[in-house]
Amino acid sequence: MNTKTLFAGAALALAAATPTFAAEGLRPVLGAEFTGGGETLIDVEYTGGAHRKISSGGLMRVFGGVEYTEPGSAWTLQATVGYHFDRASASNGSVSFSRVPFEVLGFWNVNDNWRLGGGLRKATSSRFEVSGVLNDYATDFNMRTSVGFVLQGEYQFGQHGSVFLRYVDETYKSNYLVGGEVDGSHGGLGFAWRF
Repeated sequence: MNTKTLFAGAALALAAATPTFAAEGLRPVLGAEFTGGGETLIDVEYTGGAHRKISSGGLMRVFGGVEYTEPGSAWTLQATVGYHFDRASASNGSVSFSRVPFEVLGFWNVNDNWRLGGGLRKATSSRFEVSGVLNDYATDFNMRTSVGFVLQGEYQFGQHGSVFLRYVDETYKSNYLVGGEVDGSHGGLGFAWRF
């Protein structure tokens, strides 16, 4: 079973369990985020001279999990698992960097709309992959990651939706990387929905 199938199944299970979670103070949360930063892993040049860089901090993360807020409390705890990837493809090959981050974040609810928080992130299954003509320039390899730190500010509208800005500090390591490691730190802008 691949990561995308596992994530989709977990998201459906969380959505189906919404009434039970809500009664206990837990709410399922799903979201997506555009990210940027980190270091360039490979610079792909297309026919015609266009370039596309794959970075250790890009490009898109989708996630699902649960939040818990004690009734009347100013604090919220959130636990999620996601799929974070950066990819470039053409008719003669493709390149991608993907990982499965697990995060546990705590938030202080400043008021009904704003909350600030942070926590820990561990990206697992970190993998750089190439295919087609790019096999002449690079090879597939896995990476190890440090435990990362997350800082996040979020604006909530209504009971369900929110937009957020965040910063993640993390490092990826592999013998295939120049110098043995790259900085994967990145910023992100995203949207979340609670059920």
